[in-house]
Amino acid sequence: MWSITTNKPYKVVLLLGSACALLLPPVLHAQNVAQNIFIAHCQGTCPSYFSSLSATRANVVVHNLYAAGLNGDTGLADWVAYQLTKEAIGVASLLPRFWQPDELVRISGIDELAEAEALGFSLAEVSSNGNPYGGFNEPLANMQERARLAPITSFAKTPYWRELNNLSNMVSMPTPLRRGPWLQLEQRLNQIVSEENSLGVISGPLFLIDQPLSTTINSANLNPAAYFKVIIADSGIAAFVFSQDVSQAERFCEHRADLEQIGLMSGLDLFPEGNPVLSAQLLSELGCS
Repeated sequence: MWSITTNKPYKVVLLLGSACALLLPPVLHAQNVAQNIFIAHCQGTCPSYFSSLSATRANVVVHNLYAAGLNGDTGLADWVAYQLTKEAIGVASLLPRFWQPDELVRISGIDELAEAEALGFSLAEVSSNGNPYGGFNEPLANMQERARLAPITSFAKTPYWRELNNLSNMVSMPTPLRRGPWLQLEQRLNQIVSEENSLGVISGPLFLIDQPLSTTINSANLNPAAYFKVIIADSGIAAFVFSQDVSQAERFCEHRADLEQIGLMSGLDLFPEGNPVLSAQLLSELGCS
């Protein structure tokens, strides 16, 4: 079963099995009965927005492998949540990695975006035709500058790994970070998950360091300034923030952060039901003691 409790007025789209989707209407007024929606990817309660305007415009999509909060202005993920289990981890080197529209959400221009990728157009060029994904300037065909917030290697043994090619799981990320500390952390999580029943992860982009993304997002600042990853274990959490200009040689342990820092930078309350404690045990398991 999936787990999120919210009285925020965003829309939630659920993938049930592999064949059907359910669109739940937003909670708009006080006289309406608040809906409790449970989504296990979020470890109980999915992230919420501090800004009520951002919450009203946002969408939450729930797939078999991950849930994502999509920004109402860009259609890109503000956060992605998923659970790691040892049974799902596998070798992904031969799996196709072609970006595809998320079939659960129909954002204006998203189909044109996928077509543009095949033709090698840049997102800036697509933006001139009214596509909401404007602001990037690298060719979409250059997948070296694209990353998956939920990694394929963590789910390669599942029949649903193709979901991770969805644009709702995509983020623009410089190659040194993607191949360096970001990848190191993903690999370490895969290594230690066999020692835990499961691990939860919430990750996403950070666009502005000094003010919440939701108040200032526009087509000029869609390249993230930083990225966050929060790991949830039975003993507590560990949190990391990576600037977009980190070098490939840096260790992920050098980028530890706290939830307050991430909340201020993202405009998100990652744990609306109360912040879990930072776990010295989890940091030790990660090699960051």
